[in-house]
Amino acid sequence: MAVILLLLVLFTSALGASSLHRGQRAADDGFLMVNTSYGTLRGKVDSTPSVPVAKFLGVPFAKPPTGPLRFKAPVKSDSWDGVRDALTFGDECLQGDNPNFPFRGGNTRPPRSEDCLFLNVYSPTQRNGQALLPVMVWIHGGAYLMGSGSAYDVTTLATKGVLVVTINYRLNIFGFLSTGDDTMPGNYGMMDQIAALKWVRDNIASFGGDPNLVTIFGESAGSASVSLLTLSPLAKGLFQRAVMESGVSLSPWAVEFPGNRVSSRMAARLASQAVQCDDLNNSTALLSCLQQADAVKLLNASTTLANVLQVGLVLWNPRVETTFGFLPESPSTLLSRGQINHVDTLRGFNSDEFGIFTPIFSRKPPVQITAEVAKQVIGAQVAQFNQLNQGKLLGLLVSTYLADTSSSEVLQREALDAADNTTFVGSIMIEMNYVARSVSDKKHYLYQFNHRASFSHAPTWMSAIHGDEMFFVFDVQQKKFTDLGNGPPDANDILVSQQMMEMWTNFAKTGNPTSTVPTGGVTWSQYISPTAPHYLLINSVSELKLWSQNNVVDVYRKVLETLEGSSPAPADPIVPIFG
Repeated sequence: MAVILLLLVLFTSALGASSLHRGQRAADDGFLMVNTSYGTLRGKVDSTPSVPVAKFLGVPFAKPPTGPLRFKAPVKSDSWDGVRDALTFGDECLQGDNPNFPFRGGNTRPPRSEDCLFLNVYSPTQRNGQALLPVMVWIHGGAYLMGSGSAYDVTTLATKGVLVVTINYRLNIFGFLSTGDDTMPGNYGMMDQIAALKWVRDNIASFGGDPNLVTIFGESAGSASVSLLTLSPLAKGLFQRAVMESGVSLSPWAVEFPGNRVSSRMAARLASQAVQCDDLNNSTALLSCLQQADAVKLLNASTTLANVLQVGLVLWNPRVETTFGFLPESPSTLLSRGQINHVDTLRGFNSDEFGIFTPIFSRKPPVQITAEVAKQVIGAQVAQFNQLNQGKLLGLLVSTYLADTSSSEVLQREALDAADNTTFVGSIMIEMNYVARSVSDKKHYLYQFNHRASFSHAPTWMSAIHGDEMFFVFDVQQKKFTDLGNGPPDANDILVSQQMMEMWTNFAKTGNPTSTVPTGGVTWSQYISPTAPHYLLINSVSELKLWSQNNVVDVYRKVLETLEGSSPAPADPIVPIFG
């Protein structure tokens, strides 16, 4: 107990007397009081890690987006009198179930509701002097459909000399439904992210974090969100560095593209009809009806739509709109004009991203992959397009990637490469080239995560699949990973995790992610341009390499042209789905 008291005294000293109510803390309970612009919060110190971490959980950063605030931009949270407990996670945002998801904070899942705009602060209790710590804000992935800040235990990362914040944002139909006009412009989930970052700017110093040294980082849809925030004029000045793990604004699933077979307006009209909101030509009346609709019925309607329309992960996404102005023009337009927030960036992908989404490759006994099966795998990448463009793009991808049909093993490798490059790698490389050219006053780094975990459930011929790097960013030795069958890690796993945690936190601290793990590790050089395309191949012994697969960029440019509507074709007819 004396140790905890000493740590609390150190933490109090580090944060400064102005931010803490020392007199309101019992002498032996391990609680901490912190003043925010909304009121006083009571958190608790977790003394189990190597550096005890103060945790403030379930902190509201906006009013509940319910009733008249549903399908509206977030509104600042009300202040409160007295002391508010911040000891348990707030509700997750409404979403479908994903029981196998391994990234879970705590022993039980928080409830789900529309009242979900909460964040969590993890602040280490030991630091040097009075200096404020760099801040890392995690934006979770989940295809804009699922996930939460509480699903990630970032405690170990916070022991590395950074303050870490995790956030929730509205998902699925609640985060992105749009009638395509000013009444319901969409992007509510993205506006939630902006609101959370403004809360960090205004309050994080009270927790010991530096509001002028903020790094946002995310994975998959969270990574695409980070990328979009680097483009959004609303996010200017809210962060100084950005880390993107497996997703960018140009990814085919990242935003609503003109070339999509189903537009956001079509999806909104179909979902509205499903909950008996039928005034489709009057957006104001439609909004009023939707704000009164049962939330679970809305969620169920969204799920049914996704199953029937079969358009992949592009039904509820961020979109171009000028009402809020989160994304005033297309990502390609903003990137080509150099209209980018000038921040340091680090982005990359895993070696076999799409392996997780291709169950036929994992069947036991193994399935013999034929050229026809390989075409089906590739065809899934173009499901969002109308039939004419599906045919054209499938032909392009097949002719590019299925060059050798001599064996099942070769075909599955080619099909997976086609899926990876179309869904992730091509867009990341194109965006990297734009940013390196237009934001040359900042540092930019590229990686390929290539470590196959010792506990991987993927087929043995695959390396790192989508999401694998997160085990290592958040400490592969976490007990909950082991409890869920993801471990115990071996020595190489632990080495890679130590590397990843040091690289990510070094980047947040200094803008240079080079790690000293293993001892004498390679210097991670910047990605300067397509003529000096340095990237780090991350493994137990990482290697600095030069990117050479220019055909990946060339092919994805053609896909992107179709996404952006420069290859127009008549849309497929949309037929009524709900009776």
